[in-house]
Amino acid sequence: IIISIIIKNHHPQRAPPNELATLDGKPLMATTMGMTTPLEHAETVIPSNARAVCGKSLPPIKPEHLSKDFGSILLFYQYVEDPTWTKAQHKSALKKVIEIGTKYGITGRGRVAREGLNCTLTGKPNDIRSFCYSLREWDAIFDETDFKITDGIPVDKVFKSLSIRKTNELVAYGLAGDKAPSLKKFAGEHLEADEYHKSMQDPDTVIIDVRNAYESAIGNFQPPEGGAKLIDPKMRNSIEFPKWLNSAETQKQLTGKKVLMYCTGGIRCERATALLNEMSTVNEELKPKGVYHCRGGIERYVKTFPNGGYWNGKNYLFDKRFEQVPDIKDGGEVENDIHARCCLCQTKWTVYRGQFKCSRSFCGVPVIVCQSCTTSATERPATLVCELCKEGYRAPNQVPDLVAMKRKAEQIIGDGPATNDPTQPIVSKKQQLLAKRPKVYYNDRLFLRRVPLTASFTKIKGTLGANKVKCLVWLTDKESGGFYGSCVVLTSSAADMKQILEKSTSKLGIKIDKKRIKVAEMFRKEDEDKSPFTNLVQKEFPPIGK
Repeated sequence: IIISIIIKNHHPQRAPPNELATLDGKPLMATTMGMTTPLEHAETVIPSNARAVCGKSLPPIKPEHLSKDFGSILLFYQYVEDPTWTKAQHKSALKKVIEIGTKYGITGRGRVAREGLNCTLTGKPNDIRSFCYSLREWDAIFDETDFKITDGIPVDKVFKSLSIRKTNELVAYGLAGDKAPSLKKFAGEHLEADEYHKSMQDPDTVIIDVRNAYESAIGNFQPPEGGAKLIDPKMRNSIEFPKWLNSAETQKQLTGKKVLMYCTGGIRCERATALLNEMSTVNEELKPKGVYHCRGGIERYVKTFPNGGYWNGKNYLFDKRFEQVPDIKDGGEVENDIHARCCLCQTKWTVYRGQFKCSRSFCGVPVIVCQSCTTSATERPATLVCELCKEGYRAPNQVPDLVAMKRKAEQIIGDGPATNDPTQPIVSKKQQLLAKRPKVYYNDRLFLRRVPLTASFTKIKGTLGANKVKCLVWLTDKESGGFYGSCVVLTSSAADMKQILEKSTSKLGIKIDKKRIKVAEMFRKEDEDKSPFTNLVQKEFPPIGK
């Protein structure tokens, strides 16, 4: 293994002599450009760890990792497109992955969609490698897969069983099927971890963390002073990303800049970079200088820079390890890089344990709870509130017409159907106008669900505010005509709607007959010609039905 040493700017006062790395009692030194520097201030780089294993032999196993006390973990994804798997192939892929995994005693979790496969698996070192080679034998597309293997995992961090789920989308961006931007046509350029490191030094660059905000809270990239600018989209979940990218404020930050993206292992950046490139193809106001992402994500970067590089804190993981830290970086220094706190007592705390979630309506993201507050959090879960909800942050709500945007982008690059193609369906002027118009939410109506059957118009109006509610429509089952617990409320003004929404996300929320209801904004449908409130005769009680 070739190890490079990059000398950082050396400040003699930063560490006393007794803290320097030593060998036989003498400080380790490195010489570069005629200057001698203690290795305490040098950056270790392992370039081989930055390289993907696509089409190559998998890394050999160290003898000490063959012990029964250790297992291995495998992270990988593989997109399939042009064409995607058919329904039959999708079903067959699910069956095949389970078959191979069972054969080699593999455990863990995976998602199989028509667009590909995404897995986090564990097993014995040899069995993990046999699983990978079997996938390559089954389908040549897996020769393109970057299998990321970590050996030497304690057996108590290994999954107990194998669960492979059939899904519509590998990452829940809301970009499945016709909405998915083509990776072959629009995906960003992969940079190896060491190349990505150098790119963060460019002041004409912005870096986007495409993970969720709760992941970023315990670790993120911190570019060097005078280098790139880090942007946090403040996402509660991935489905908010297209809305965030569609906002004018976001696009202003990206135009004219080199854009770097990163995530845990790389999969979220694939569609995210493709969406940005597709969007910039059709939008003259959005013109980045180039879109790139780190091959293998944080996982490969931290292995390439074992004392951290520009990475600060911990890499949040969705397996039993919970987090990943640089191998040779001091634990105390890792902790000092993190500013996360317990959501209850505000004590500095840097680990997620106990599966505690934000209690606010339509949030539910993981929150940090310190050891001292565990009992309180368990007994009073309604007191748990994430940082985004505390600051009252709401994600942008305009969604671009993803299908129309994709078609237009592919026409522009000469890879889509021509507008005068006689085989294409005729599109009316109304449909063309709707395709150009951004999707927006109503500013005077709300969707209520989990409404108890004992509710009435008077009760709901009294709870939300007598002067804030004009009327409501009880939603009923088409067959039985019976109320199923949801209704649409027309508010007196946009300000009233906002106040009701804020109240619903407060600690106490909104309750009707002691039952907490869910409140959400309503999306304006493009084909909605008639308002449900037109000529409405207000009913006091919800319909019972047949």
